[in-house]
Amino acid sequence: MKNNSIKIVILYFIAIFSFVFYSGCTSIFTDISPDDSEYSQPANDNPNHNPDWIMIENDLETTKDCTPVLTIFSEDAAYMSFSGDGNNWTEWIPYHSSYTEFNIAGGLYGTIFGSGEKHVYVRFKDVEGNLSLLDELIFDSIDYKMQDLYFIKIVPQSVTISISDSFTFNAHAYDFGGKNEVPMEGSKVTWTKCCGVGKLSPTSGLSTTYTPPPIVGERNITAHYENLSTGAIISIIQ
Repeated sequence: MKNNSIKIVILYFIAIFSFVFYSGCTSIFTDISPDDSEYSQPANDNPNHNPDWIMIENDLETTKDCTPVLTIFSEDAAYMSFSGDGNNWTEWIPYHSSYTEFNIAGGLYGTIFGSGEKHVYVRFKDVEGNLSLLDELIFDSIDYKMQDLYFIKIVPQSVTISISDSFTFNAHAYDFGGKNEVPMEGSKVTWTKCCGVGKLSPTSGLSTTYTPPPIVGERNITAHYENLSTGAIISIIQ
């Protein structure tokens, strides 16, 4: 009888210990579950907890590229626009979850030329024309380290157009090896065309539009920046 009482006491304590241990483990594993909403999307700097978000260069602390990868998410957006200060914006472009054409250090659209901490703001517009709220703008930040400019390039470097069309070209600059894009001061970029054939407008800035003459053939344009220059070939067809 005495042995049975001892066994009952031992089983009682085992049951209590098992309950406490199981409850503690469950709490621990719940806290670190990868399905927790804390891990469902990257953190952003919007205090209103807007479900839309933007992330620069996979959330790295620094970048050497003035056109880093922007990862964007919005459930309802059809169009998006970017800014360096939340006040001066790019034109609306179709919504994409990834974008690499916004220059964070070029001095345009609210950005500041050169190295330093950079902010990228994004706003959205749906198919009905409704805009995201200006007091709920989301943004991300990154430290930009400007590299030495080594060469420039016109994009695209060659194109075929008809005599009734026109085409817009953009000037870009890169560091040694071409790994990182480097910003240029747009006012210092000039454009020229061969033999005065066709029309360039404007003749300075980071981009220009070429309108061909009503004559088929091959034409050349050139972009100049400081002591560097680069060309592009335009094939004009009927």
